[in-house]
Amino acid sequence: MRPRRIADRLAYRAIELLFVAFRFVIRCLPADSFRRLATPAVRLIVRIMIPRRRIVKNLHAAFGRSYSTATKAGLARGVQDNFVRGLIDCFLQLADPERARRKIAIEGFKHLEAALARGNGVIALGAHLGNFVLVGTRLGMEGYCVSTLFRVPDDERLRALIEEHLRYFHQQVIPSRPRRAAVRAMTDKLKRNEIVFILGDNLKEGKVEGSLFGRRVYTPRGPVSLAFRTGAALVPMYLVRNYDGKLTLVIEPELLLIRNGSVYEDVSGNTRRIVGYLEGLIGRYPDQWNWLTVRMRKNPRGRGERSAQRLQ
Repeated sequence: MRPRRIADRLAYRAIELLFVAFRFVIRCLPADSFRRLATPAVRLIVRIMIPRRRIVKNLHAAFGRSYSTATKAGLARGVQDNFVRGLIDCFLQLADPERARRKIAIEGFKHLEAALARGNGVIALGAHLGNFVLVGTRLGMEGYCVSTLFRVPDDERLRALIEEHLRYFHQQVIPSRPRRAAVRAMTDKLKRNEIVFILGDNLKEGKVEGSLFGRRVYTPRGPVSLAFRTGAALVPMYLVRNYDGKLTLVIEPELLLIRNGSVYEDVSGNTRRIVGYLEGLIGRYPDQWNWLTVRMRKNPRGRGERSAQRLQ
C-alpha cells in the first residue's frame, strides 16, 4: 500500500473517532457545557487543518502592505475562531435538529422566491464563508428541497456516517465525483425546480483565468455552465456571523448572466464576474473566509495593493 494511501486511511479513522466521540459527548451534556468542553479540542483540530501561516500568506498576497502584520495576524486568528464556532454549531445541530431555525435569521427570501417562480430551479452560489454547512440546513427547514454539491470522502465508513446524520441537516448531498454523475444529478434536481447549493470559490485550479485582489486565479466554470445548460437562476447566498454573534443567512438578488452569442466567451466572462463578486464578498468578511481555497499567482507589482485599497 502506498504511503499516501496509508496516511489518508489513518486520517479517515482519526476523523471518524473524533466524530463519534463528540457525538457521544453532545448527547450527554447540555449545549453550554458541551461548548465549553469541546471548544479547546476543536480549536486544536482547526489549527492543524487551517494553519495560520498559510492564511497570513494569502492575506499578504491579497492586501500587501495595505494591512499591517498585526492586522493580518488578527484576521488569521479570526478565520480560525470562526471555523471553531462553525464546527461547534454543527455538532449542536446534531443534538437539536430544530436549532438552526431558532438561531439563524434569513434576509432576502423574496429573491429566492422570485427565482424559483421561473420554474427552472436555483443554483445557490455560496463560498467557504461563515457557516456554509448550515445554508442548506436553514433552507431545508423552510420546506425547500436542497441538495449540496460536496466532495464526499473516498472512504465507505465516512460515507456511511455522513448518510446516517444527513437527516439532522435537512438537506441532501450530491457527491462531486465522478463529475458526470454529479452534473446529471444536479440537472435532475434543477429540472424539478429544486435548489442546488454550490461553493463557487475553488480558486486553486480551473480553466478560467480571473483576478482576485489584483492577483491571477483560476476557477472552474461549473456554476455558469450549469446555469446556461439548465436555465436555472444563479442566486448568491451565504451565512455569516454578525458582531453580536448571531447568524444570518443572506440571499442576494439573482446574478443575471450576460450573453453575447459566443458560448466560450459567455461562460468565461460570467465566471470572471463571479470571481469579482467573491472579491467584494470576501472584502466585507475577510475574517470569515477560510483563505485556503485559493492560489493567487503574481501579477505586476502594485495591482494587489491598489485592489485592497479600493475595499477600505
